[in-house]
Amino acid sequence: MKWIGIGLGLVIVVAVGAWWYDGHRAESELLKQPVYQVLKKHERTLFDEIVAEYKVYQRDEEKREQFVNFASARINETATKALAHASQQSILAMVGDMLATGKILQGKPGDTCFRFWFPKVSGPPEIAQSMDVARQDHSLELMGEVIRSAAENPVPQPDADAVKDSLAEVVNGTYEQFGADAQMLGHVDDARVDRAKVCVVTVGFYERVLRLPPERASALIRVMAQ
Repeated sequence: MKWIGIGLGLVIVVAVGAWWYDGHRAESELLKQPVYQVLKKHERTLFDEIVAEYKVYQRDEEKREQFVNFASARINETATKALAHASQQSILAMVGDMLATGKILQGKPGDTCFRFWFPKVSGPPEIAQSMDVARQDHSLELMGEVIRSAAENPVPQPDADAVKDSLAEVVNGTYEQFGADAQMLGHVDDARVDRAKVCVVTVGFYERVLRLPPERASALIRVMAQ
């Protein structure tokens, strides 16, 4: 019966070897993009989670969009939290890119734009179906820089009182522009809210944030990212 043991051992070796090869190939492919290099260094748990999902995609080409949506949502969530301690340059670049994306999504059907700004309410949007690959990659690169700067050179988060004047300026300007519709930003989880209008008001809100002097804008964003 010795040959049976050898046979089973060979099966195990082959299986482990195939598992290692798939994982190594998936990791190598992902590491071609800067954002995944950052995740491997600073967010290893998330990186391993994405590698595992990518291995599924490699075995089934039809799951590509599913993988893109998953990775984009998870990286966006991590980068948004990292805004609290990221560099000024990376904050303004990422939020500026988000604003540009939000404007594009305003023209998409359904509530894609709303879900982009408020993913915790109804889940993140299907970004793979809404944005071209070049924009997806650009956004991920900017998110990676936010994560990297927050991890390697964290900036102290300002006190809320330090940005209250900036917030008041932005909020008052938003109310002047949109009137009563601006109140919807405080009730985004209400099923009755007009999601298309919320998207328009949110875009207007962040446009005003980015019109502030860079130091004030980045400080306000850090506090809002709490």
